[in-house]
Amino acid sequence: MTTTHRTTSIAAAAALALAGLTGAASTATAGGPTPVDPASVTPRLNPAFAPWDCWRTGTGITCQGESAPTYANEPLGLFCDGLEVYVSGGGHDRMTRWHTADGLATRTVVTISTPGDVFSLSPTGEGPTVTISSHFVRHYTYLVPGDISQRVLTHTGASDLGRAEPGEPRLKGAGLLRFAPGEDFETVTAAHGTIASLDGEQIETWICDGLT
Repeated sequence: MTTTHRTTSIAAAAALALAGLTGAASTATAGGPTPVDPASVTPRLNPAFAPWDCWRTGTGITCQGESAPTYANEPLGLFCDGLEVYVSGGGHDRMTRWHTADGLATRTVVTISTPGDVFSLSPTGEGPTVTISSHFVRHYTYLVPGDISQRVLTHTGASDLGRAEPGEPRLKGAGLLRFAPGEDFETVTAAHGTIASLDGEQIETWICDGLT
């Protein structure tokens, strides 16, 4: 299994896991914000959080979008002793992005909440289960406005991995990870707390141990 954004979020699709967001009112009122075409900003807004609302405020442009994924007994592509792992759950993610007056992104904040993904070896969710809950905030800073190759990700939050059986060990991680410009979830430049000790392979092994 590929551990990308949302398994570092440690949720939904066991991807580092992945990865990785309630919109503002879209109708302007008298004296209120001036709407802006979401297609006019750079880089392109993530379609996973559409529909987007963008408006001009002060000397810049602000955009907001959200995502509320749900899934029921979906295969992950992860196998434990030859048996495929399935996941059920959902979450709520919200993204806010700020831009210069001409629409170049300067900063993004993404909140990610997955209250309880349940993993099972059964396509009906039966048998032993493992539960993963996570709450993260991802801060993106554009060292060069609008240039995604110069964007720095700082990932903060906590995950709690638990098993159904009473007394079974839990696996927890919390803290901060910062990555090199343009290298989200690849090259770590700063790490604080126990979150840095949770890698995708360790999480996959822990899930399989709990299910088998």
